[in-house]
Amino acid sequence: MQSAAQYLENTQSAARMLFEGIDAYLAILRRHPTATFVTSYTSDKDWWSQHDAWATQNEQAIKASLDAQREYMGESFAQATLCGSVLQIAAKAIECHSKNSNVPSEWSSLINPGTKAVPFCVGRLVRGVPLGLVIYAGRNQHMHFEDKGLREPNIAVFDRLALNHGYSKDEKFRDPAFNLETEGITSFANNVTALIEWRSYDAYERDMRALLEI
Repeated sequence: MQSAAQYLENTQSAARMLFEGIDAYLAILRRHPTATFVTSYTSDKDWWSQHDAWATQNEQAIKASLDAQREYMGESFAQATLCGSVLQIAAKAIECHSKNSNVPSEWSSLINPGTKAVPFCVGRLVRGVPLGLVIYAGRNQHMHFEDKGLREPNIAVFDRLALNHGYSKDEKFRDPAFNLETEGITSFANNVTALIEWRSYDAYERDMRALLEI
């Protein structure tokens, strides 16, 4: 069997092409950044007066930004398909070459020794979840998005990503980007790769080398 280093080398060209494709979709938004209204005001009437003047002055920029957002959303599943492929390449590397055999105590009730998820219990913490498990759950959700019966520990991973957001002190608030009940999201692969900051091959390779200890 090839080594972990050889696996990364042999899949490098494919992974690079995937990241180039992902960046091409993100470029749709970069071409027309969201127009932002910033001001100071003394009353609601003053705010609306300034806002209306700003909106008139920036009408074309606002329209271009909204059009770009609609175009991007139309390609969101296509982008998620590429992101899911990145997660699949990464998951296969961990599955075949991870040296980990320990389950963190906080995951012991969900992951039994010797099961498929054990090699993924590695890496830096992302919202309190080991990076390997984020990859594992993200890949599994993407590959089986038509299956509503996602199994543990996948559900627990998404629960923690949805709750450990730090946006507010309201423990009941779930980040919709990782809430499996969010309507309109078929695959969470795009959100997952964005959260772990995999938007370039270099970022991906850096994490993978750390995960595989090479």
